[in-house]
Amino acid sequence: MLDIAYTQHSGGSSRPQQDAIWTGKSVLQARDAPVSGYIGKAPVILAVADGVAASTRPARASRFVVEALSRLTGRERLTGKQVRAVQAQLSEKYAGGKAHGASTTLVGARVTENSCEIVNVGDSRAYVFNPESECRQLSEDHTILNALISSGEIIPEEGVEYAQMYQGLAHCLTADTEEYGFALHFQESALENGGGLLLCSDGLHDAIGDAEIRKLYQAGLTAADQVGLWRQAVIDVGVPDNLSILFVRNSA
Repeated sequence: MLDIAYTQHSGGSSRPQQDAIWTGKSVLQARDAPVSGYIGKAPVILAVADGVAASTRPARASRFVVEALSRLTGRERLTGKQVRAVQAQLSEKYAGGKAHGASTTLVGARVTENSCEIVNVGDSRAYVFNPESECRQLSEDHTILNALISSGEIIPEEGVEYAQMYQGLAHCLTADTEEYGFALHFQESALENGGGLLLCSDGLHDAIGDAEIRKLYQAGLTAADQVGLWRQAVIDVGVPDNLSILFVRNSA
């Protein structure tokens, strides 16, 4: 069985929610959604998308993408090919109109009884936790900085702070028929009994940091209680950005 929980917060009543979640049962795009959850069965498709604020209609883009993934049955593996098909659908729907260029990040997962597959574009993340609370980031941040590091133009140095411009997105899903060359990251992992999988927008990891995400993790908690800990930590620092958290614990 899978213990699944989720939450959202826009960061204030005047700030629109540009994130969207596919919970495995419904699409969520709310200014303030308290922690909710359910017990589900594998396989299940889950997703978090973060509309790119600088684009046109970011909330529309994120919602469209998770709605498209919601139509997958979960019986087949989740692959980059499926995500590229979603981008094509996004372009067919909005390119050339008022929402032309609407953009979003995406992290999607297919969770089975003892494993998971994740695909991501942009900086929405996936973390897997084993029963001993050890954590590993499965996703890859498609930022300008990481692109420069990969190309060898920048050699990362410990303790060096890089300008905010380098944290901008190098790749995302865009409603534009010419924007098909985006990078995709695919990763498979075991999801052991007692382990968990976290999907989140940058409203979590940018707000409290990677180390705090790991520090707050407790293997014995229900999915809802675990999500509640992360949510409260972001509230404590003022919810600086749209927040989306989706967590599944394998309780087979």
